[in-house]
Amino acid sequence: MKEHKEVSAALRQSEASQRCVIGANRALYHALRRRVRTGELISPYPNLFASQSYWNNLSLEQQSLHIIRALATLHPQWVFAGLSAACIYGYQHSYSLHDGTVFIASSNGTGHHDTKRLQRIYMSNVPKWRCSEILVTSPARTLIDCATISFPYALAIYDSALRAGRVSAMDVTVLMLQTNCDESAVRRLLQYADPLRESGGESWACGCIIELGYAVPQLQETFDNPDNLRMPYRVDFCWKLADGRIIVAEYDGMAKYADTSNPNRASLQAKLNYAYRREQHLANQGVTSIVHLFYEDVIDRVRLGAKLSEAGVPKIR
Repeated sequence: MKEHKEVSAALRQSEASQRCVIGANRALYHALRRRVRTGELISPYPNLFASQSYWNNLSLEQQSLHIIRALATLHPQWVFAGLSAACIYGYQHSYSLHDGTVFIASSNGTGHHDTKRLQRIYMSNVPKWRCSEILVTSPARTLIDCATISFPYALAIYDSALRAGRVSAMDVTVLMLQTNCDESAVRRLLQYADPLRESGGESWACGCIIELGYAVPQLQETFDNPDNLRMPYRVDFCWKLADGRIIVAEYDGMAKYADTSNPNRASLQAKLNYAYRREQHLANQGVTSIVHLFYEDVIDRVRLGAKLSEAGVPKIR
């Protein structure tokens, strides 16, 4: 299709600002829509557009943020909430939670012209914060609204928020008592949330372990590294049992050693040798079982349960 100077300029400007193009006037809107029909552009949200190739190179979280930034430009009075606010704050979470829905706070219920991709979260009093020049609900309110997400996924958001330091468990508890919400879900998340978990994947895996009824593991346990005493080994999950057994679980385990795509990586053999020596050193310090958990194990609860039970992790319920 023939180049449209206004479309080209709008695309360049929006990509530089990391947001979608807005069909700001009738002529631009129709020019953008014509290019959607040819497959050159995509429209992920009404009146918002992006280059197909550019869009496909974004993660699902980045795509959501591009939509949010454009909507914040169109509607500067909107206060983003729930998962949308968590994205803006940069809280770690699973990309699988993104389905194109945008969440905003509202004290007036549903708007007459709302699209199906817009979900309003009702609140009589909207606690407004500003992050990255965008209005969002406060960190505590954001966590309360994210409690509607399934426990393992929500736990990753809670861990990340506590780790970032903008909110405390007490902040969430105080606001929870003043808010019409699912208190049992919020309390459960606060009970198990721990900023010591260092990644969203680790939090999610731990949430799945807890949800299956296994004992909550100790976090960030360290063991001596005889090869370098200044850099002790730190394991993801650890259970120290009354009978003296010590069980260690590592999320992702050996997967990182099998990545041969990086031309600057250390040799695969060197990584395998390191992993072997590490496990020997852990065994010499009383670790009786080491279980490596891959994403495929955790997503399949039967496989996860089988691995944990085989390693001897106790069930408490």
